[in-house]
Amino acid sequence: MPLKKKYCILDCFVDEPACFGVPPFISPYPRYIYGALLDAGVQNETIEYLTIDSLRENNYVFTDDYARVFMIGGAVVPGKYLGAKIGTLAEMKKIIALNRYSFFAVGGHAARLFATEERVAPIYNDIEKYAFSLARGCPADERRSPAEAALWAKTGAPVVKKHPSYPHVICEIETYRGCPRQRHCSFCVEGLFGAPVFRQIDEILEEIDALSAAGAARFRIGRQADILQYMTKLKEFRNSFPKPESGAVIRLFGELKKRAKSGAVRLLNIDNANPGTIANFPDESAAMLSAIAAAVTPGDTIALGIESFDPKVIVKNNLKVSAEQAFFAVKMINEVCGTPLLPGINLIHGLDAENTETFALNYRALAGIMDSGLLLKRINIRKHQPFPGTALFGKPLRITNQTKERFKFYKNKIRKEIDTAMMKRIYPVGAVLEDVMILEQRDGYSLGKRVASYSVTAKTPAPAPLKSFCEVVVTGHRERSVEAIPLPIDINALPQRGLEFIPGINKKNASDIILKRPFKNIDNFISFINSMEIIIEPEILKHCAIR
Repeated sequence: MPLKKKYCILDCFVDEPACFGVPPFISPYPRYIYGALLDAGVQNETIEYLTIDSLRENNYVFTDDYARVFMIGGAVVPGKYLGAKIGTLAEMKKIIALNRYSFFAVGGHAARLFATEERVAPIYNDIEKYAFSLARGCPADERRSPAEAALWAKTGAPVVKKHPSYPHVICEIETYRGCPRQRHCSFCVEGLFGAPVFRQIDEILEEIDALSAAGAARFRIGRQADILQYMTKLKEFRNSFPKPESGAVIRLFGELKKRAKSGAVRLLNIDNANPGTIANFPDESAAMLSAIAAAVTPGDTIALGIESFDPKVIVKNNLKVSAEQAFFAVKMINEVCGTPLLPGINLIHGLDAENTETFALNYRALAGIMDSGLLLKRINIRKHQPFPGTALFGKPLRITNQTKERFKFYKNKIRKEIDTAMMKRIYPVGAVLEDVMILEQRDGYSLGKRVASYSVTAKTPAPAPLKSFCEVVVTGHRERSVEAIPLPIDINALPQRGLEFIPGINKKNASDIILKRPFKNIDNFISFINSMEIIIEPEILKHCAIR
């Protein structure tokens, strides 16, 4: 008779400044908990891993009662997610209320929101350490040790097989936590961890090898405040930034490059870098950026937390760089890394000293980057959510209706004028996107993305099976996405809206083509469009076929 499940790891997904775990990503949290339970002597057969998606399908009710449910959640910087939805506070509370015979421990940044809930232990330190101590009979809300993190990260790797995105899951890899700066931003969550605790290179590589052995092949080195400060000695500072230890970063990505070449790593992405490190230590940064760009999968994004270009907001909130320094960092990444690794910019609305002029300054700074011919892979513009313990938490901010309206105006202006222009430069008409996974269907269209970090959304003109893969060619551009047609472009089968996706073909032309079909061969089709004076760009026409 099978053993009754005793423990449940419930992944409600996380979106934190330095940690991401929304499908297809899996954060370190569930992997570490799984490893900690196994290390404590818990039998694998008595551990369940579930996601909020599976609970939604079952009206938020478990099929078993568990001695303890380790619930992970929290969106400090929530966004919109194609094909996935992060667990909300209301959903998490509903799960607790409906499952009256289960006891919960809540980890991640959501823990602070459950301090008064019955049958709930909010874990303010490390939920994996709590899981280990609970399974050993002495539950304690404590920090894990570096040795424990190294062991649990490796031991917990097999849980990825239970993730809904497996085998296409992207594993978020931690290099360290905490912020290396001497002074922290007013909203800084990473600074709450205290001094950085770095994981050793061998520990990171052993975890990736264990995940590879479990069938994962996609990884993002994303769980850190600034990849360029990995293994810094914190001895020499410039403008609150420590001098980076470039040798450690170069060695780490050199080893990762070997695994990518061997095929063990199919996708390698990174996430956060601090533009202040680049501005204050340009030579060391250039060497590290070069090594990173040589290792990552081409088309990657290095996210820069600039937050604001307004000098008053920068000073008031202890932000990292001036507008001039931000431009320098963007320029260096463009020049050193090229298209394999392009910068992304994060902006935050709701910081201290912000006013209507702030958004105009942000727009002009981004327009200056665009006019200089530099590339930005993406621009994130988010509203700040104050977090307990940060300098900004509890501070009354006067955000007038006029400020809100100017924010909306300039956000739309950035989306229409800058995002679209960048899309056209990075994904020109005729560009081919491989391994696009279909994630949603809307109004007869399919929306998909490459399974990668910050990949662009491709809108295709016909329904396709969810989670199917296709290769598409870019035919048009929207504010933060592209229009595309699956390859090959079968002229005899393409629906009217698909024909209208082809640049040069309007609604009337599409109807004429449909009435003339079927074409015998591609030359027959070309003769027809020539006779109708329809001009299709060569980069699209070469992908057209007759079946």
